[in-house]
Amino acid sequence: MHRLLKLTALLLLALIAIRVVYAQEVAADLSIEEMEQRLRDTPVFMNMDTPEAADIFAAGQDLGNRADVFTTVGDSNTTNGDFLRPLGLSRYNCDLGEYDPLRETIDFFSRPPIEDNANSFTRDSIAADRGFSTYSALDPFWAEAICEANESPVACEYRVVKPSVSLIMLGQIDINYARTSVDAYRENMEEIVITSMGQGVIPVLSTIVFLPERDVYELSLHYNMVILDLAEAYQIPLINLWSAVQSLPDVGIGPDRSHLRAQVGRFCAFDGSEQELGGTLRNLLNLQALDMLRQNVLETP
Repeated sequence: MHRLLKLTALLLLALIAIRVVYAQEVAADLSIEEMEQRLRDTPVFMNMDTPEAADIFAAGQDLGNRADVFTTVGDSNTTNGDFLRPLGLSRYNCDLGEYDPLRETIDFFSRPPIEDNANSFTRDSIAADRGFSTYSALDPFWAEAICEANESPVACEYRVVKPSVSLIMLGQIDINYARTSVDAYRENMEEIVITSMGQGVIPVLSTIVFLPERDVYELSLHYNMVILDLAEAYQIPLINLWSAVQSLPDVGIGPDRSHLRAQVGRFCAFDGSEQELGGTLRNLLNLQALDMLRQNVLETP
């Protein structure tokens, strides 16, 4: 109970802090160049061992969450079959190359999250589906039959699976179809973060990637400012995918100009493919993030 009260206090303090951050960002009215610079200045991995992450995990343990289970919140970039799933199909399915020590983390998360699920890597999350926007993830209309009345896909997934970590990347549908305003995106993402923390699940946020020539590129940068603000205010883990893909051809985007580039047989081939394919690099970065959390938080006495 003490841990849950501490987590509630943490949420209230972060909520106050983030309002100040957002007010500063709005007042600053950042240019494209300034937003890009902020993204370049932000590490690829951030807040992987903060006291706040440890507090969220500890509260989750009191709620019955499992240290060796993670889940996902996302859209088609998350559910298209090449994101993380290959890592869970066979212990030796992937060529980890110089990253072979990460196999320990694959093994750690290879327990069945619930009956009929092989492991966290292969689970079809209730909170991740094609066409999911930030609105969809929070709307009970899109929840599955197993969910309770008025329960959002995010809240349902956490209740059913009891994960310790949630890998979150949303924004593509909000931009391409819903054209969600920055303020609405901020409100929705913050609700997802608060829901995660309230259920003792460590939210791991990811910046998003759009081709610079797209007419929505500036909007995508504003979304990324929201993501950075949330990670900083709540001191929760961040994967700066935007920064990581800048050296890749077409910033890791595939021929459809929207999804991360992936290639069959190279989804988890960390033999140099991560320097060419955005989907492969994202798999590596998320596995590395899980590895850092395992060592710094999930297995810490």
